[in-house]
Amino acid sequence: IMNIATQSVDQAMTKRCQNTVTKLTEAFIRQDIDAIMEQFAEDSCYCDLRGPGQRGAEYVGKQAIREVFLRQFYLMGDHTFEAPTIIADDRTAFSSWTLVLGDPADPQSPRFEGADHFELDDDAKVTLKKAWLKGQRRLGWQAMLRHPLRALRHPRYALAG
Repeated sequence: IMNIATQSVDQAMTKRCQNTVTKLTEAFIRQDIDAIMEQFAEDSCYCDLRGPGQRGAEYVGKQAIREVFLRQFYLMGDHTFEAPTIIADDRTAFSSWTLVLGDPADPQSPRFEGADHFELDDDAKVTLKKAWLKGQRRLGWQAMLRHPLRALRHPRYALAG
């Protein structure tokens, strides 16, 4: 039996954190790296979809996180996110979404279901982002098929499991 401690939830903080994750999600949809990075704390950590270990490859600090997001945008080419759902509770938030490679109006465009877990600080800035994706190996292959020269520039990342 799980013992879940009840605590008072700061509703104002919950709203601020939900607003941060909403801004972050909208920036990812636009692939606006500057707007994305505005939502992260300086010493934040991003646990990537890919890489070794239980949490995937970990990137610490805004510069490292910026670089990996730019690499992801480059490798995937045209993509967007559909149907984001965001829930927040105090300094924790979750988001689920569908990643679409290519034209979202094309039903043949590959789609992948994913989710993020966020932890936020007192300023409602992201301190931790952990990402999950169904079919991440298929995503790697799709990215390589769509943009083989890009994948050759980053083979360790494109092929990471």
